[in-house]
Amino acid sequence: MKKTALAAFLVAMTPVASHADLLFTVGAKANMWSPEPSGQIDEGVSVDESANGLGLDGESGTQMTVFFEHPIPMLPNVRLRQTSLDMTGDGTLFTEFNGQVFAGNIDSELDLSHTDATFYWGLPLPIPYVDVNFGLTARMFDGYAKVQSDVQTEEVDLDFALPMGFLEAQVGSPFGLYAQAEFNAIGYDGNSLTDMSFTVGYDLPVPVVDLGLEVGHRTLSMKTDADTTDIETDFDVSGLFYGASLAFGF
Repeated sequence: MKKTALAAFLVAMTPVASHADLLFTVGAKANMWSPEPSGQIDEGVSVDESANGLGLDGESGTQMTVFFEHPIPMLPNVRLRQTSLDMTGDGTLFTEFNGQVFAGNIDSELDLSHTDATFYWGLPLPIPYVDVNFGLTARMFDGYAKVQSDVQTEEVDLDFALPMGFLEAQVGSPFGLYAQAEFNAIGYDGNSLTDMSFTVGYDLPVPVVDLGLEVGHRTLSMKTDADTTDIETDFDVSGLFYGASLAFGF
């Protein structure tokens, strides 16, 4: 991340080390994410098709992020992110959902809200405008899948936590433009979870703080068995997001 004018001044007054590693940075991001679902849940129940499926529609969710970076090599930087995503739809089911038989029109809801705690380190690359970070993300889902007809309701919790590997790369420029790619993933015993995002942004020429505008694309892919989430899943949610970022160094 580009350091602020204040940070650059402080670095210039400290001639003993490189400027990127001497500063504390505190920042936040706020994004709107509008993904579309695809795939299936519970052995063949489509999440996006309305004929014998849940008929879920893409709805806007929010991504709120705060982070803290520091110059202490042995301690990780910290980032917290809350993603709120609740999709609703209507369709028809003529099959079982979580062991209950449905036959007719249904309303559905899929909540994939989750919280990430990421602990990461930066690679000391001697390349201007290039940053690479790596570490570990602890992801905690706090959601559910629900199907409701005129006569019955069935709900399954999607409430679990997973560790994920974390990798991030950002390429900046002297003109304020930058591009960023982020990758979180884990796979084990037939379960897998991958989360990829690609972002382009522009840091506005504002003194003292870094204020940026961003747009990007995020894809979350999840495949789990009943031992992990109480119900089998194999679906993606993918779409564009846009928002703003704010950071300052001291």
